[in-house]
Amino acid sequence: MDKSLWKKITEGVRPLKNKGGNFGMSVKKIKESKSSDDIEVSFISVDDIKPTVRRNILEGDIYLGDVSRIDKSTLNHINKNFLVDARLDLHGNTLEMAFNRFVKFINHNYLIGNRRLLIITGRGNPEKNTGVIRQNFDRWIVNEDVNSKILYVNYASIKDGGDGAFYILLRKK
Repeated sequence: MDKSLWKKITEGVRPLKNKGGNFGMSVKKIKESKSSDDIEVSFISVDDIKPTVRRNILEGDIYLGDVSRIDKSTLNHINKNFLVDARLDLHGNTLEMAFNRFVKFINHNYLIGNRRLLIITGRGNPEKNTGVIRQNFDRWIVNEDVNSKILYVNYASIKDGGDGAFYILLRKK
C-alpha cells in the first residue's frame, strides 16, 4: 500500500473508548489519484459493524460456541471427543414439527440425565431456500422452554455432520 494513502487513512484515527459501549470513530472518504483514474476509498463506521456479541448470561441467552457457561476441563473434553448420549435427526420435518420435536427431545433428555446431545438439522442450501431448520436453530436454543437447560451449543465435528449438525451439552439436573 502506498505510504501517502495509509497516512491519509490513519490521520483521523483515535484510540477506542470502551466506556458505555460507545466506540465513536470518525469516518473519512478519501480520493486517491492514480494515473488518470480517481479511486474512491470509503470506510464504514464502527457503529455499523455488528460483531458477535457476548450476550448477558443473567438473561439466559446462549449462542453457538459460547463457552462462558462451562469450565476449561469440560471444554477440553468436548474438543477432544464429544461422546453423544442421544441424537435427533430432523431431516424431512416441517419447521413446526422439527421445533416441537427439538423441545421435547431437550426436555426429555434433561429429565433422564443425558447431557451430550447431537441434533442433525441438515445443511440445506439458502440459495434454494432449503435448510430452514438449520437457519432457525439459533432461535430455538434461546427459547424459554429449553434455554435454561443448555450449557453449550456448537457445530458438530465432520464425523457427526459438520455444519449440518449441532452438539448440545445440557446442564446437570
